[in-house]
Amino acid sequence: LTALASLQSAEEDLREAERVLAESPEDPDLLDAYGAARDRFDFAGGEAAEDLLLASLSAMGFSDADLEKPVGVLSGGERTRLSMAKLLATAPDVLALDEPTNHLDIRAVEWLESYLPRFPGAVLLVSHDRRFLENTAKTIWDVEDGKLLVYSGGYASYREKRDAQRLKQMEEYERQQGEIARVEEYIRRNIAGQNTRNAQGRRKQLARLERIERVSSEPDALKAKLLSSGRSGLDVVVAERASKSYGDQKILSSATFTLQRGDRVGIVGPNGVGKSTLISMILGEEPLDSGFLRRGHGVTLAVHTQDKDDFDEDLPVLDTFYQRAGLTVAEARSHLARFVFSGDDVFKPVGALSGGERAKLRMALMVLSPANLLILDEPTNHLDVYSCDALTEALGRYDGTLLVVSHDRALLDTVTNKTLAMEGDGQLTLFDGNYAAYRRAKDAGELIPPSLNNGERTKSSPKPGGQGTSKEPEPGLSAHQLSKDRAKAQKRVSEIEAEIERLENRLAALEALLAAPEPGDAVALSTEYGKVQEALSAQVEAWAEAFSEAEKLGA
Repeated sequence: LTALASLQSAEEDLREAERVLAESPEDPDLLDAYGAARDRFDFAGGEAAEDLLLASLSAMGFSDADLEKPVGVLSGGERTRLSMAKLLATAPDVLALDEPTNHLDIRAVEWLESYLPRFPGAVLLVSHDRRFLENTAKTIWDVEDGKLLVYSGGYASYREKRDAQRLKQMEEYERQQGEIARVEEYIRRNIAGQNTRNAQGRRKQLARLERIERVSSEPDALKAKLLSSGRSGLDVVVAERASKSYGDQKILSSATFTLQRGDRVGIVGPNGVGKSTLISMILGEEPLDSGFLRRGHGVTLAVHTQDKDDFDEDLPVLDTFYQRAGLTVAEARSHLARFVFSGDDVFKPVGALSGGERAKLRMALMVLSPANLLILDEPTNHLDVYSCDALTEALGRYDGTLLVVSHDRALLDTVTNKTLAMEGDGQLTLFDGNYAAYRRAKDAGELIPPSLNNGERTKSSPKPGGQGTSKEPEPGLSAHQLSKDRAKAQKRVSEIEAEIERLENRLAALEALLAAPEPGDAVALSTEYGKVQEALSAQVEAWAEAFSEAEKLGA
């Protein structure tokens, strides 16, 4: 409410003007004073100001119960959202927002996105959220190499114009370089001959020539290449009646779902609903209260966490990287250059890095570990738009299973094919489609209510089998026969697991032999290595089928 101090002062002046005018309603001076007081009150937000304040608090994720909390107990993200709500309620002439979508969930981003076009003043906005920029900005200021270029239109129009402009400049640069080379060759051949005067004249012309700057086709951005470590089992993440609470807050409430090999899942939900906690449970860092949540066979992980690292603040970037990555200094510098750490940047202490630079350093380390399950928690926070584009392209090429928590709708709509929506009170919806499709279905009322959805299918979800459902035993089976079938299924799973272990041990032995200085018959070893890899993949497939059958029988 401190945001409304000017409004409260203006309202007091208005009420006083009303009182005085009521005593002498025909006095023109008093009428003018009342009009001026009314203008000040309206300019400060008027009757709708408190409603806007409460609406912005709600949009920023604050419940009625939160309004009584002391500010001192709020997290950094909550304090950011509080300052945003307060700012919007002050009715300024100019609203300057620096990365306003960081720390906001999708609901809050979409509310702010709908509010800004209605804001009567001017808005100056710094953001890496491409969808947000497209829906709010009418002019783009592009700052690069100390220059500011102004483009009319939204973000998509800017990208089209900028790309065309850079392409034209590249062509003009190359054409000018060709002309310079031709003139320099003429000067070289004629400076000491009969045409020396002409050569000297051309040398002077060349010295006065306004050189066109060389530009690349794209500004500096990270160049991530995400490698998969091969196929995992069919079921990558399985939750069965999983429950987790913190005090009165339910994170999961008897949740049942299955994420399968090749799924590309976007995790969405309001701030504080437990998205990062769910990631921690999948990683095995956070225990469940009941039920189980496990990763499948053959799953290898690579993880990018949000604003979470244990870097030595005093250690330079280069030392941090090559110590952790196990690379030579030359290899480390080459790899860091792909993440926009070049020249003297590699000698900066980690503590001097910006949020975006720290995020890129974490990502540079992450991509060195090939994995078939990639888990990313808000990967585009702190990245510039060019790096967001590059990361989106890299994730589009990744052929493993992807699990990403994000409020970046452009990223979610491009790289995911399923949406795991955390609805609050421990309820989940697993939807077969990207975020845009999920929102359309939700707005059209086509989703099964979350209370009915744990372990069930949404209207658009795939058939059972990918949702963690279990088939009841066929009717007519005796208890004895069912027990025999269960034992047989368990034995089959154990046999396959033993064979997988044998094949993995053989692969390790072959790798050691091939890495030896004198590997012997390298051709035969390589051939066997390929055959063992194929056999291992087949056994992983067989294990997934056998495990699924055992689950159906309740084994």
